[in-house]
Amino acid sequence: MTGDFKALLDSDMKVFHNPAEFAHETNIWYLEKQYTVPAIIDHTAAEERQRAGEDHAEGIYRANCLVYIALRDLGFVPKKDRNIEIEEAGAVSIYQIAKADCEDGEIILELELMDE
Repeated sequence: MTGDFKALLDSDMKVFHNPAEFAHETNIWYLEKQYTVPAIIDHTAAEERQRAGEDHAEGIYRANCLVYIALRDLGFVPKKDRNIEIEEAGAVSIYQIAKADCEDGEIILELELMDE
């Protein structure tokens, strides 16, 4: 049964991260290296998380966007507190990684926009 479940998760991941379905081919820069990978960038979910916890005490951050990338596409999990640059609609934004997780082969990054 476990093998069937993992196969189902992998199948779902292929659909979710397919540029013809939900993801978009996205240029990102991490540690001065460029990667082009299918990614889902979600600003709406990050806004909902901000509203849910308006008490921003010490240690609590505000995510500006959530980014989902298949581990098989990127090959590693970026580290918390590092910068990552993401190109969206022809513009490159610099974010700090507030949280980085990998669940069932999917990288989930919570990012804060870096102010200049």
